[in-house]
Amino acid sequence: MSKKWIFAVLFAAAALAFAQTPMVGPTSEGPDAVDKGPDSASVNQTVKLILPQATALHLDTTTLTFDLSALDGEGWPHAEDPFAKDGKIACVYAFGADDTTQLGDNFWNQTQVLPGGTSYNAMDWPYITINGNGTVDSYPPIELGSDGELIEGSKDYFVCYKTFVLQLFSNWNYWDLTANRNDIDDEYPSIEHLYIQGNTCATFGQATGLYDLPDGASRHLIPKTLNFGPTGDQVLLDNVPEVCQGKSWLDTLVVVAVKINSDHWGENRADLTYTLQSADVQF
Repeated sequence: MSKKWIFAVLFAAAALAFAQTPMVGPTSEGPDAVDKGPDSASVNQTVKLILPQATALHLDTTTLTFDLSALDGEGWPHAEDPFAKDGKIACVYAFGADDTTQLGDNFWNQTQVLPGGTSYNAMDWPYITINGNGTVDSYPPIELGSDGELIEGSKDYFVCYKTFVLQLFSNWNYWDLTANRNDIDDEYPSIEHLYIQGNTCATFGQATGLYDLPDGASRHLIPKTLNFGPTGDQVLLDNVPEVCQGKSWLDTLVVVAVKINSDHWGENRADLTYTLQSADVQF
């Protein structure tokens, strides 16, 4: 039997096992209860649901690649947006220096950063729109006008955005999602400027900006006002998109941005670890 046929058989068996309807019989627990009356009888029952403590993460994007090769090549500088048909990456010119805002306790007293003054709007799950100083379509960045002259500011730094979904599960009262950066591979230079933030499906549309994430740093991705559990409760809220409803796991759209200015050619890396912690009291 070929390996392909064996895989098909195993896959079909697994699918059948998942789809089978289980059969259960009656149970007998606790002491008996009896009652008698002329025209009515009542007995009491206690129904118990016992669950183990559980905290879990599901990440299906274990590699997040910002490949800017499309900005190079024949015809440089490009006359049109090379990522126009991609839909999973966007690069925009910076407005200037990073724009920072010191946040309060609800945001873990962290500093919000708009990379190069750029930002994003959380509109319709799971899509975001990027606010920048024009679309970047060449690397190194440069734009020439119809008269062949340099467009002012087209050599400036730029910022690229990508997103992915990280699913959270917690059956505690509160949880805390963090991202820690610890670049471990000396073979590759580190990404110079990286930024990150999370948006739960239950509260999409309330973007909170990003946080810078240099090597060795850790950031809380969700505000304290939104980190209540169990996670299955959040997908029951009125404003939850239909695609996110009916789940015990909570979809979280993580936004990652990199500012391009002083990175080396070739592959640059950042190594991130996402950690979900649970507690029955606020952190």
